[in-house]
Amino acid sequence: MKPKVLSIVLTALASLSVAAALAWGAGGADLTPPAGGPLVASATAPREVTPKLEGFAPTPELGSVYFDTDRFAIRPADAKILDRHAEWLKANSTALVAIEGGADQRGSLPYNQRLSERRARAVSDYLIAHGVAAERIVSVGYGNKVLECKTRGEPCWQKNRQVDFLVKTMNKQAP
Repeated sequence: MKPKVLSIVLTALASLSVAAALAWGAGGADLTPPAGGPLVASATAPREVTPKLEGFAPTPELGSVYFDTDRFAIRPADAKILDRHAEWLKANSTALVAIEGGADQRGSLPYNQRLSERRARAVSDYLIAHGVAAERIVSVGYGNKVLECKTRGEPCWQKNRQVDFLVKTMNKQAP
């Protein structure tokens, strides 16, 4: 890829990261469930297909990490997984990574959106703290719009409280 094109691509990706960070920060620090009792399934909202990130695709080297209900803190077992992800990303320095946060179908759409963005941001921050350059990371939250599993019950909901990884390799071109 030519240096000018690479610069444009990296600038666009940085803008996406900034927009995601602003959206994450704009949600406020309150992640308490909606008033009126326990979380309930949001059955009236239409489900959307994940927007395609141009040129990004899953890679077997970067598996999903999962979260506890109503939490965006990285669990110790998942931190070990992210340590391996950081090492892989540092060893594959031409790879850009998209971090896609998700939430289960309980709770309101705005609540799940903020929670998924915070999960994606927590993973992004973790990778940056472990040596992955911030300009190589795009993080996005999909709320409960993209579900791995659509049935009711904890085993299914756990599958939806995840962060997935997509990779795009930028080939270096000789001068």
